[in-house]
Amino acid sequence: MESTMNEIINIPLVDLKAQYDTIKSEIDSEMQAVINKTAFIGGEWVSKFEAAYAKAYEVKRCISCANGTDAIYITLKVLGIGSGDEVITVASSWISTSETISQTGAKPVFVDIDPDYYLIDISKIEEKITSKTKAIIPVHIYGQPVQMDEVKEICDSHGLYLIEDCAQAVFAEYKGQRVGTFGITGTFSFFPRQKSWCLR
Repeated sequence: MESTMNEIINIPLVDLKAQYDTIKSEIDSEMQAVINKTAFIGGEWVSKFEAAYAKAYEVKRCISCANGTDAIYITLKVLGIGSGDEVITVASSWISTSETISQTGAKPVFVDIDPDYYLIDISKIEEKITSKTKAIIPVHIYGQPVQMDEVKEICDSHGLYLIEDCAQAVFAEYKGQRVGTFGITGTFSFFPRQKSWCLR
C-alpha cells in the first residue's frame, strides 16, 4: 500500500516493556514495599535515589522533584529570577524550558540553533544579552552536549547564571565532564519517551 502525504508513522525509540520484563521481580518487589509502607511522598526510597544518583553522577547532592519542568522552575525561583528579567534559551526544546521562564514572570529570549546538531548556536548568544539578562539555559538534546566551555565563558564574563537542561542527555559528557556539572545546577528528567512521530 502506498503511503499518502500527511500519513503519520510511529517510530519506536525504546521498548519499555522489554526493559521492564528483564527486571520485573525487582521492580515489583520495590513497588510493593512502597505500597505496604504507604511511602508515596518522600521517605527512604526518595532519599536512597537522591544519594545513589548523586554518587553515580559524581556530584555533592541531588534533589528530586516531580519532573524536569519543576526542576527548572524551582531553580529559577531559588535564584530570584522573575518579573523584568530575561533568560536566554532555545525554542528547539520541550515546552518546559521556556514555559518555566514565563511562569516566573521573566521573559524567555530565544537564540537560534546550529543547523548540524540542533543545539544552541553559541555564536549568536552574546547579541541577545541585555542589562535584563539573568541566566542562560542551554539544552542538551538527543544525547548531544552543548559546547559548555564556551557557554560557561560567556556566562562568567557577563555575570550570568548557567542552568543546564539535561532532560535528553542524562550522563552525556562534554570533553570528559558530565553535562549538568558546568553551571550552578543541572536539571534532569526521566520521562520515558517511547515513540517519536513524523509526517511523510
